[in-house]
Formats: sequence, C-alpha cells, structure tokens
Amino acid sequence: MMPDPRSARGASLLEVLVTIVIMAVGLLGLAKLQVSNLRNNQNTLYRTEATFLANDMLDSMRVLNSVAPNDKADDYAVLTDSTAAAGPSAVALADVSAWKARIAQALPGGDGSISVNGRIATIVIEWNDRRAGTPGSADSCSSSKTVRPACFETQGGV
Repeated sequence: MMPDPRSARGASLLEVLVTIVIMAVGLLGLAKLQVSNLRNNQNTLYRTEATFLANDMLDSMRVLNSVAPNDKADDYAVLTDSTAAAGPSAVALADVSAWKARIAQALPGGDGSISVNGRIATIVIEWNDRRAGTPGSADSCSSSKTVRPACFETQGGV
C-alpha cells in the first residue's frame, strides 16, 4: 500500500528550517570564538613586547655594571611618572629615556618603572589594555587600575 502524498506535505520544509536554525547558532558560536581569539592574540602581543622591553633594560643595567663599575644599577631606578633617572649616570639617564620612549611607542598608554634593591632589579611595565568590548583587568601592578589595567612585572639580578 502506498502512503498518501498529501499527509507528508511540509515535513521537508520544517526539517530544513530546523537545520538552518541549528547551523545559524553554530556559526554564531564560531564567530564569537574568532573575536575572542583575536582579542587574546592582541593581549599576547602586548605581553611579549613588555617582556622584550623588560629584558632589554635588565641587559642594559648588567652591561653598565660590568663596563663602568662606578655607575651603579641604582642609577636606573625611576618613578613610573618620571622620565629622569634617580642617579647621576648620564648613560643610565639616556638608557631610561630611550627605554621609556620604546615602551610608549610599543604599548598603548605604556609606561615603566624600575626599582633596585641591592643586586635585584624589579621592572614593572604597565599599559592601557582597554579596547572596545574588553572588560577591565583586576590584576594591575599599581593602584591606578583605572588608568593602566594591564601590566608585566619581572625581577632580575644586575
């Protein structure tokens, strides 16, 4: 016995509509994943730049200590909002000024600070990671979380 063709009317159309809805939800999920991936890649780029800049300054401090023993690593200690080195060394002053300029160029709203305790230098680099759609970060190195919500901190012997 043959099924009545009139009783199956519209069943294929309903299946196609359900399939389209499922595919649309899946494609929207993939689009959100792609946007999230792009945001994380930008953050990774900023952190990589901060790592290179911090290691560059540590290397400069080590070189100055080995080449000019009268100049100390303490000469590199700077305040976050200052561009002048604390010590009398002209080499340290030039290094810090160039370093801060590279930070400002590589990172949005970037700034850096150096503190020296004996033979250990602590370098903190902060930048503004507030892009559209990015929530504020709660793990800032300084108390100015609204100004520079992202940071990188490292220590090294000099």
